[in-house]
Amino acid sequence: MRYKFILSVLAAVLLGALLGHFLFLKYQQETEDVLMQVENKIFFLQEGVYDNQQEATDATKELDTKIIVKQDAKYYVYLAITQSEQNLEKLKKLYQEKGLDITVKEMNVTEESFINTLVQMDGLLEKVTTEEEIDPINKVILANYEEIVLQS
Repeated sequence: MRYKFILSVLAAVLLGALLGHFLFLKYQQETEDVLMQVENKIFFLQEGVYDNQQEATDATKELDTKIIVKQDAKYYVYLAITQSEQNLEKLKKLYQEKGLDITVKEMNVTEESFINTLVQMDGLLEKVTTEEEIDPINKVILANYEEIVLQS
């Protein structure tokens, strides 16, 4: 009788430990997924949305720094991409001073190599103030987005 009781307690403890471990691993994975989504939130400064590429190109021919992205049968013109809210405000102000109507779009990007490049470029953007300094950094970010994210 005593043997059955000890065996029952031992089985209950073992089963409880296994279930606890399984639930902990599941919770840990869900937490990491949520954190990755928050960390990968990217701000896109959008100039406009057009019905065809020619229209997008014609409307933005005076802008040197831009990418045109086809999504859902529309053509979106992005002028800048950043992960930093401080840089977002700086870039918005720069384009608004040029008289452009800018829309900020938040999107999640999962390409780790692009995120790493963006973090480095955002660090540089935080240190510069003039358009002449911002433009080359912005061109690198947009080119990387085209190369790494759009062509993958």
